[in-house]
Amino acid sequence: MAELADNKLDGAVAAEVRAHMDGCEACRQEFALLVPLLSALDALPAPVPSQGLRAKVMGHIESEKLTLRKEFQWASSIRAAARTQPVPGPSWVRVLVGALGVTTLVVLGFVLGERTATQRQLADLRVRVDTMGQLVEQSVLQKRTAGDRLETVLTAARTTKPDERVIDGLINSLAFDPSINVRLNALSALYGHADQEVVRAGVLACLPRESNALVQISMIDFLVASRAREAAPELRKLSLDTKADNDVRDSARRAIDLL
Repeated sequence: MAELADNKLDGAVAAEVRAHMDGCEACRQEFALLVPLLSALDALPAPVPSQGLRAKVMGHIESEKLTLRKEFQWASSIRAAARTQPVPGPSWVRVLVGALGVTTLVVLGFVLGERTATQRQLADLRVRVDTMGQLVEQSVLQKRTAGDRLETVLTAARTTKPDERVIDGLINSLAFDPSINVRLNALSALYGHADQEVVRAGVLACLPRESNALVQISMIDFLVASRAREAAPELRKLSLDTKADNDVRDSARRAIDLL
């Protein structure tokens, strides 16, 4: 009936359905109720997705994948413990102690330095993201697995009142983490702090050095959503860069019109 109301049935099938309804009062009444309902649904305005939708969706996907990986690792650890130690008690203790150790490392991963949001330091931020010293600092994060680093970012995203060190850690992850998924989740976590000048400056500083088109477009979405008008010169430069991805260039051009 829905296909008939939408004129999606071919002539023969539509005629057969209408012939049935001519002799079926129940179907006629149902069809009479269905037509205005479908018309009303079609008239509803389509919701406009938020600027951060791309990063948020990717973040949710990677969070689910991380959960599944952790469950698999738990099961693998328990099976390994059962094979090596018939008595479950000591093995369980070791597994729990190991998990607590990982959690401790995640928390300590937030401690990445301090920053006071002054104009001078905002200007220096662009230089920092391209310096070798920053890469050396970030090598500590790279020694951990992508899952551990992603968990660090997700934990930071759940922090209601993050301090400057947490914000700094998210910007560093966006700038230097080798995992695209970690970078996208870091960007998603920064949406809640887009009102901070240092956050907008950090994302803008990361944009020209980003190599992945999806992350670049997500960064552009962030700058538009946060009304970062200071990003216009960098976006204009990116829109004219013949080496940049075509979708990135198109996104940059649209962003300039929206800022």
